[in-house]
Amino acid sequence: MSIPRNHHFVSEVHQKKFFNYQSNCIYVYDKQRKNLYSKRTTKTLFSERDSNTSFNHGTKDFTKIEGDLNVNFEQKLSNNIQIVEDFIKNREMNESINDALFNIARFGVIGEFRTPRNKKGMDDALWEGFSKIMAQSTPELKKGLDEVFAYRKEVKYSNVLTYSETANSILELMGGLIFKIIIPKNNDDYFVLPDCSSITVRDKINDYFNPDIKEIAYIGVPVTSKMFIHFFSEKLFKENTPISEIIHEKSQVIRKINIECMNFSQGKIACESEEYLEQFVSSLDD
Repeated sequence: MSIPRNHHFVSEVHQKKFFNYQSNCIYVYDKQRKNLYSKRTTKTLFSERDSNTSFNHGTKDFTKIEGDLNVNFEQKLSNNIQIVEDFIKNREMNESINDALFNIARFGVIGEFRTPRNKKGMDDALWEGFSKIMAQSTPELKKGLDEVFAYRKEVKYSNVLTYSETANSILELMGGLIFKIIIPKNNDDYFVLPDCSSITVRDKINDYFNPDIKEIAYIGVPVTSKMFIHFFSEKLFKENTPISEIIHEKSQVIRKINIECMNFSQGKIACESEEYLEQFVSSLDD
């Protein structure tokens, strides 16, 4: 049995929350080419061959990262979304809903880390720094660094992060979370899905010797075509901490959120509604 090597940097289970099952396609806008088109499948959308392949001890590993994503994030996503959708209807808060929201935040916080843009940027920055050291290093040190960077000849990215551990570490540093669940008031409004899954913003939320250190303090997740969740670290608020709530928002607010999603994306956004996406893209020139 062959091992799948087409790796999604936006999970297919997430993409399917933006798929139009009536027209049997998903609508995509490429902001660099200014091109709007549709795809009949999510199998080749927001994916890259061997994007999650790592190189360990002389061997290519096609499954470790894929397994971590599947077990710790993707298998749970649909159920967590259903729990939150039920909560929106009955407004009865309980531990199960808290867990579901927390898991959606975990899913969202790793979105940018999964993108080719982020992976290449991190790898290039490390290589640039250490390649200068290698040029002047002892033979022993150079040999060790050659082993560290051996992946460059074998795979696309170093892929050293374990996403489940990374998500847990970030959320622990964020502390308590305040959520704002946003629902479009107008039934003709839709959220778009960026090719980085979510939005994150950094701020100074913890005290360090270096006062310039900023950490992820906000996560914005377009969960489905009809639900967007803001997650704020409680540490952002010195006083007058806002409450968590469900908000039905007007079209202008939905549009503003979608603009942020598009600005944060690498180059593409997806949407369930062709009509909404066309109108949204056209309005950007206004």
